[in-house]
Amino acid sequence: MTVYATRERNGSKVRVIRAVDDLVCVRCRLESGDGDTADFHADGIQAMLDHLDFHTVLGDHVPPEAFVRLRAEYADLSERGAL
Repeated sequence: MTVYATRERNGSKVRVIRAVDDLVCVRCRLESGDGDTADFHADGIQAMLDHLDFHTVLGDHVPPEAFVRLRAEYADLSERGAL
């Protein structure tokens, strides 16, 4: 499992992980209603970047290093022709 952002590690309002090939915003408040908790599962790195942008627009702290790491992974995949 890869961890991109957590409250404990870098004061993030969101918890973003990669479990196998699945990018997840864990217990995402944007996916939850009426106090329920739901995870957001991104269809790819770009979808997660867009999702995290929305969190920042709403005032949630998402650490810059999460964006940098996801963009670097996207660039690596693009260079290898995996996208």
